[in-house]
Amino acid sequence: MFNPSRWRNIATARTLFVMLFMAGIGLIISIVSLLYLSQHLISSKTNAIDAHRSALSVDGAIQTSVNRVLSLVVDNAIWDDAVHKVYPPELDTRWLYDTWGAGFKINNLYDGTFVLDQNYQVLWGSFHSQPFNERTLDFFGEGLQALIDKHKAELASGKNIFAGITETREGTAFVGVGLIRPMTGRLQIYDATRRYLVITRHINPGILKDLGNTFQIANLNLTKEKISEYSVPLKSSGGKVLGYLNWQPRLPGAEAAMAASPEIRKIVALAVGLIMLFILLSSLGLYKLARGEKQAREIALTDWLSHLPNRRALIEHLENVSHHDGAALKTVVFIDLDGFKDINDIYGHDVGDTLIVHIAHTLQVQVPQGGMLARLGGDEFAMTVSGSDSGQKAAAFAGSVLDYLNAPIRLGERTIHISASIGIASGSLESSSSSELFRRADIAMYHSKITGKGRITHYDAELNSAREYQLSIENDIRDGLENDEFEVWYQPIVNARSQVMTGVEALVRWPRRPKGELKPDAFIAIAETSGLIYSLGQFVLRRACSDLQALDDLKLSVNISPAQFRDPEFENKVACVLDSCRFPPHRLQLEVTETYVLENPERARSAISNLKLLGTAVALDDFGTGYSSIGYLRRFNFDTIKIDKSLAGLVDNDDQAAALVGGTIRIASALGMTVIAEGVENEKQMKLLRLAGCDQLQGFWFSEPMPIASLLQLRQQRQC
Repeated sequence: MFNPSRWRNIATARTLFVMLFMAGIGLIISIVSLLYLSQHLISSKTNAIDAHRSALSVDGAIQTSVNRVLSLVVDNAIWDDAVHKVYPPELDTRWLYDTWGAGFKINNLYDGTFVLDQNYQVLWGSFHSQPFNERTLDFFGEGLQALIDKHKAELASGKNIFAGITETREGTAFVGVGLIRPMTGRLQIYDATRRYLVITRHINPGILKDLGNTFQIANLNLTKEKISEYSVPLKSSGGKVLGYLNWQPRLPGAEAAMAASPEIRKIVALAVGLIMLFILLSSLGLYKLARGEKQAREIALTDWLSHLPNRRALIEHLENVSHHDGAALKTVVFIDLDGFKDINDIYGHDVGDTLIVHIAHTLQVQVPQGGMLARLGGDEFAMTVSGSDSGQKAAAFAGSVLDYLNAPIRLGERTIHISASIGIASGSLESSSSSELFRRADIAMYHSKITGKGRITHYDAELNSAREYQLSIENDIRDGLENDEFEVWYQPIVNARSQVMTGVEALVRWPRRPKGELKPDAFIAIAETSGLIYSLGQFVLRRACSDLQALDDLKLSVNISPAQFRDPEFENKVACVLDSCRFPPHRLQLEVTETYVLENPERARSAISNLKLLGTAVALDDFGTGYSSIGYLRRFNFDTIKIDKSLAGLVDNDDQAAALVGGTIRIASALGMTVIAEGVENEKQMKLLRLAGCDQLQGFWFSEPMPIASLLQLRQQRQC
């Protein structure tokens, strides 16, 4: 039961009560402020939304007026009688005045009508039912001139009629212009003679009032200067601001806020009462909360799965050791499991969790005296040990961990193979913080991972420099993708018999890097380990499909990184690129290395099958550099194999290499696969590979990789 006297004696509980009470008061103030602030915000937003709606209505009103003038020009310019009256050498001015000039007095739909010749000079005009005697377009301002200049060809052909806004000497006006032509058939004029009808309607308070009434806009008016934040600029057809349309906002938000104020006050009173009740009830649980503080802290410092200490606990342990002897040597061992993601992908996360628990218990037994093992999360562990001999203890521990993980691990009926990349860093916390020691151990571990995995690396300054260089390249790749620094070059693939180019292989290049061009060998591996290969690979595929889309006689080969192939969405991404670029799937061939196929057979087979369903071909790249197994050639049903240049390039001076190439070609042919030989550098190699039965050849003997422009030029030269 709750005992108030005992509760008052618990310092933590007292502190929590004060904090809770202050928090409650703060919450009350916050809620009251939030409610009234929300009311004000909603009011302001409502007013803004209404103002925006009104602005759209104003735009609609102006466009409606422009369209009305356009309709007038259409109705009067496309008229057989008008053609008969304006195209003879002598204009029938009486008809023009009775028909168009007097219209201003009759219906007030326009205030000016004008007939222009083919040089856009005024032949006849009426403004406010009075004769218009000017011949140039100076009266009409730059808006009409802009319409004519922009659409001169379409006006002359009578294809379209155009309307807009201009500033005449009489003020701002809606203006329309169109060729006078018959209602049906073509204009029977076979020289340059043209007659154009121009209609104007000047904006005045009456027009604005009518528009305001129609579109429910109060006090719509036009001023030369902007007088409100909601003012809408009125632009001429040439883009010149002629003035600003203004109106009186309705401010519905303020009206709603006033109406809602009584209800808001009730909500505030209810919220204050509920919060005070919450404070009272929460105080009853503070005693139990204080008693459970220690247990909660233990949970916060423990990994939920392995029950080992977590990262926070490990850092606190290092700091506590430092308080007792900051100058003592501390060593951190950083362990990252190799291939753990594949365990999760293949067997499921339940098996992965079981494996983590099994490994954690085993490693815990091997921790040296005075050391502490922690799980940092995922597939990462760390161990710290202090003392002058901490380096030797850490090395021995790391070695035992590596030996244990290099052996198969038995989980129930499953035998799992896994290894680890390990990094070790030493130092005193006087010279290096806990975070710095972990960073150094992480750098050393990363070096183990990128240099082959399943090994131990001790941190030194060179590793730090290498890691900093890698991070610099990673950042450069990100910037390069954003700033379009990368290019895709193409190396031709030719028919072995006819020597005709049948396809190209897409190769990424980085020529516009601000710090200087980098070769692919210098940045592809970094892109793969950093995860940037996904974006880079998508860029290459998309750019290549776009470049080659029109060259329908060429097939396109694109290298796929193992990291891309692991992506479960890879096939969908390929399909999206093909669809967006309208690139036929049967023209695309994706090249994958045999190393990944052997490491991830199930994923590889599934991905290859899905890609084939799309209609794309799949080639096994660099054949001859690895296991080169006939079994997996049959199992994965590749369309093409590419014999690596390290093997194909030796056929002219190595009988064994020539025999291997010949055997490979016969096997591939028996399996119905196309054979491409890479790295052809001289005529002798070309002839030997052709005699051996290669279907296609690729190499510097035919062409070096080149930009798309050079490829198009080369292709044109060879077709001549």
